[in-house]
Amino acid sequence: MPAEPEPPRAASPGVSPEGRPSLQPGGASRAPAGWRLQPTGVLLFLFIPLVLYLFVRHPEPVAASLGAGIVLMAGHRFLARPYMARAIPHKCLWCNRLLVPAPVPALDAANSTLDLVIDGELTAARCCAAHQAPAARFFRFLSMARLPLRLGIFAPLLLLLAALAAAAAGHPQALPAATALFQLLVGLTVSAAAWGTLLVRSPAEQVPLPVPFPAHNFFLLGVRSLLWIFRLVGAWWIYRGLSFFFG
Repeated sequence: MPAEPEPPRAASPGVSPEGRPSLQPGGASRAPAGWRLQPTGVLLFLFIPLVLYLFVRHPEPVAASLGAGIVLMAGHRFLARPYMARAIPHKCLWCNRLLVPAPVPALDAANSTLDLVIDGELTAARCCAAHQAPAARFFRFLSMARLPLRLGIFAPLLLLLAALAAAAAGHPQALPAATALFQLLVGLTVSAAAWGTLLVRSPAEQVPLPVPFPAHNFFLLGVRSLLWIFRLVGAWWIYRGLSFFFG
């Protein structure tokens, strides 16, 4: 059963408000216009389905699809990371709503922060007060299940990339099965990530939560939208993978 809603949690022990990372260098008065933040996040998110299209549908020539997908996948980080730094002080991590700029640490009573450890650094991500608990549950689940989730995504990805490289070299025999296996395993993995978060509780106290996956992807559309994409696309990919092997 889904976990009961939880009240807002206390600040992280051992992390004083003065010791938390600033939400924005130079103060909140430099908040970028919302019309720039939101469409930019959508545009950066679209890199992800484009890469998946190139890898899964691999339009001819396969070598061009493989090369373009790798370039987009590698280059996405260099665009999305600076966007994350701009978005953290101004958007709810969970629902993606633009929040009223507030000085640090005296945030508006309707808002709160969630302490995340991103690339070894403590980061205070803003949330609506009611959305701190579901966001904490999600990142707690990611931390608890990081090894199987990583295996379920990166192992089939490496297999698919190897099959695409072989097809580009003139040996396409393994590509259909590798593509179907990629869809099946990744579909199962993202479905587990999307539904499994409902089964855990957030900590009684706010402790810094490590982010074991590229953190910038969670700030593009907000975690809640991303989880629904996982649920819908995951179900479709599970069906496609099973249809290939058992249809």
